[in-house]
Amino acid sequence: MIPAHPNPPMNREEVKHFQNEMTRRMNGDFTPREHELAKNRNKVYQAVLKRNGGKNPLFGLRH
Repeated sequence: MIPAHPNPPMNREEVKHFQNEMTRRMNGDFTPREHELAKNRNKVYQAVLKRNGGKNPLFGLRH
């Protein structure tokens, strides 16, 4: 079972790495592999919506 710690213990290096990654991603600085993975996720999502009449089957919401 996964413990329910909203703030897991992290050392200074882990905190700095997390902050750097968040800053990089919020600025839109993605690697080519990350761009490709995002495109693939979007294709899958659109295919699921199309097969379900525009509804997300997980949430039952129209897109």
